[in-house]
Amino acid sequence: MRMRPAPSDQGRSSRPWSWPQLPLLRRLAPWLGWGLLGLLLLLAALGPLYLSAFDLVLAFTLFNYMTMAQSWNLLGGYGGQFSLGHSLFVGAGSYTIAVLLLHTGLPLLLDLLLSGLLAAILATLAALLLMRLREAYFSIGSLGLAMASLTWMLNWSFTGATSGLNLPPSATLDYSTLYYLALALLVATTLTIVLLVRSPFGLRLMAIRDDQEAAAELGVNSFPVKLVTFAVSAFFVGLAGGLIALNKLEIEPDSAFSMNWVITMIIITIIGGIATSTGPLVGAVVFFTLQQVLQNSQDLSSLLTGLMLILIIRLAPEGLWPLALKLGRHLGELLLSRISRSTGSAPPLAPEEAVAGRPSLSEGRQP
Repeated sequence: MRMRPAPSDQGRSSRPWSWPQLPLLRRLAPWLGWGLLGLLLLLAALGPLYLSAFDLVLAFTLFNYMTMAQSWNLLGGYGGQFSLGHSLFVGAGSYTIAVLLLHTGLPLLLDLLLSGLLAAILATLAALLLMRLREAYFSIGSLGLAMASLTWMLNWSFTGATSGLNLPPSATLDYSTLYYLALALLVATTLTIVLLVRSPFGLRLMAIRDDQEAAAELGVNSFPVKLVTFAVSAFFVGLAGGLIALNKLEIEPDSAFSMNWVITMIIITIIGGIATSTGPLVGAVVFFTLQQVLQNSQDLSSLLTGLMLILIIRLAPEGLWPLALKLGRHLGELLLSRISRSTGSAPPLAPEEAVAGRPSLSEGRQP
């Protein structure tokens, strides 16, 4: 008995759309993503050619937000250590570069690097006290350390106490230079964190975050992993603090060590998507745009930011970026489904479905 081809097989012989093209599209998708990333980097690199001085300052601030959120995300997102003390590293970086510029003759870029190194050293020393703590105890401990540092700086005469410091004229940089420094720091921070997370070190870090006891049974020593993560995170935040000082040219303790810095990092990361490399970038754009639109009404800006944060935590706890990926995947599947119906074809079967639906030799034999 001859078997009749299934209706779907008949439809596939005359359809204009070729389903075998889909694997090719899937292979091209990552290249399209890299192409888009390259285009964005090119546009950013050419920014001073088409942006005004005011826009360059805005871009500088946005890049710094992204850098600090990425750095906090390494510790708070991938590491599971919800730090409330990262304002300490912003202030440490700002004051380090100010003191070095006032009292030494070192090159500016070296001073900037040392501002990040001092923040990393402070984080290493703080880790000796904090990394034995977990969850809320770690958060409260890091907050207490930041508050103690602020109190110290308010009374330290060497750094101007409550009056702060004014940077020397040699620290004055044009807007384009500040723009490029902030962009370079953002690229270096993001690249470093992505490489760390995708390395064996990142696997150990996330294993400790998910279940520290189980990771210890597998031979993962949590303390050095947490310590390195804390130091790397503080290093990049300290560099961002140094750039903030170069932009303002004057610093004082209440602003340099303000809790607003760490609150901004946390809000941006949660909005965009915690424990994702793209989430802090998206969250920074959303947060910064809302700030600029409502800059003449600070109370309304804070209210809407709080409401948005509550809605995201309630409706999309993974953040806006993972939500956008899910919606894009769903829309893509819906589009392909409509194409298949309009052309009279069916989507390709998965390998196991194709094997399950194939008739056996005994079914094709005549009795």
